[in-house]
Amino acid sequence: MQFALLAKEKEYYFAQCRLMQESVEEIKAYRHDVKLHLATLKDFTADNKPATDYLDSLLNGIGEKEVHSNTGNIAFDSIINFKLKNTREKNIATDINVLVPPALNIEAVDVVTIIGNLLDNALDAVEKADDKFIKLSVEVSKGNLFIKTENSFDGDVKYVERDGKMVIATSKKGTGHGYGIKNICKSIEKYNGFADISHEGNVFSVGILLYITP
Repeated sequence: MQFALLAKEKEYYFAQCRLMQESVEEIKAYRHDVKLHLATLKDFTADNKPATDYLDSLLNGIGEKEVHSNTGNIAFDSIINFKLKNTREKNIATDINVLVPPALNIEAVDVVTIIGNLLDNALDAVEKADDKFIKLSVEVSKGNLFIKTENSFDGDVKYVERDGKMVIATSKKGTGHGYGIKNICKSIEKYNGFADISHEGNVFSVGILLYITP
């Protein structure tokens, strides 16, 4: 029974990854078609300068959707591209470097949980920052998976006492980085990994190491 539930959960998360990937592709296709229609309409209004100028402004405003991750690994590509699809419109600078093979010994549910929550937290935090940026690096080396995020935030860090130790508040009322931290930690534990959370000035960083060798 438990095995069947786990199998269905894996199937569900992989299906979610495919839906996110399809959503990004649909948006790209829609933008492409709209640009074609506007360009054609511009030809029909060639004798009307105000109209052509207006159409030019619309065409310039419809940029190609940026692809942040294109590794062939559906789990990583789908969650990263889905979460960061609106960063250009929000004036958030991104520096994304994902170096993973198409097949990797990590379940899609854990990729979605870890990467999804990290990016959710980063996106929430940069809203309050003046200089908005998000950096993400993912790479595999000698059976280890390294994940690191860095992002700007307003510099306001709150701490709470937990198990006799002062830790960064795991609530959006704090830095905004606590949302999903517990779920991230559960996924990390499955691979005997660990996370390091730090901040300096107006930069918040999270580093994660997972042991993915069978």
